[in-house]
Amino acid sequence: TFIQQPPRPTNRKPYEGIYPDLPLDDARAKVARQLKQLVVGITDPTLQDIDRQVDDTLRVLLVKPDRPSDRDPYSGLFPAAKIPELTAAQLLEIAPHADPSQVEALYPHLIVTLLEYNISTKLRQAHFLAQLAHESGSFNYLEELASGEDYEYRDDLGNLYPGDGVRFKGRGLIQITGRTNYQDCGEDLGVDLIEEPTRLADNDLACLSAGWFWDTRNLNPIADQDDVDTITYRINGGYNGYEERVEFLAQAKEVLGI
Repeated sequence: TFIQQPPRPTNRKPYEGIYPDLPLDDARAKVARQLKQLVVGITDPTLQDIDRQVDDTLRVLLVKPDRPSDRDPYSGLFPAAKIPELTAAQLLEIAPHADPSQVEALYPHLIVTLLEYNISTKLRQAHFLAQLAHESGSFNYLEELASGEDYEYRDDLGNLYPGDGVRFKGRGLIQITGRTNYQDCGEDLGVDLIEEPTRLADNDLACLSAGWFWDTRNLNPIADQDDVDTITYRINGGYNGYEERVEFLAQAKEVLGI
């Protein structure tokens, strides 16, 4: 009900009327993104009717008991997440050439990102932070220094129009690059990055977009295997800066006590 669609006719398959031309997997992904954007778009700090509808739907999907009448929406649905035991001082130990004020500004958004994308073990965090430290020049750069002209008309990045290379150059702690990645990342984060590409260089999205990239490339299981080679390849598409990535990883492991 909360996406303002009529009930599905009994002779229609799920999603068929909403996205008639999409394969099932694509329709599921699109619905998931739409639901996330819907909830993220609730800006009123008080509970809304839509919160109750979302809660009711989640309880059905998760096979949870009905919400007691004296409980607020979402109450009891999710166990409390353990906040990562990572400090800003440890980030500076991992990347000693980082600007301390920059690290302080990024730190709360990094913690949110670790929670959001289940980068929950010290080994996962070590790999994630090591890659970010390399990609961002020790957390100092949230936007690629080059103009981006080299990405003009790169079909593999979805840069089809004049100016796309510059407009969608690398931004964020993991250097999201190209129209296609901006489109996909923005849809998942609930931000129109095609219209506002520079938002990726803001502290919050610089961190969250790195988590999004990490998650969509399924890198948590690879980090669990302590496989820096595969992680580097999936992030870089090759092995540029491999030695520095390995050095950051060794330092992160030492700092985090692995």
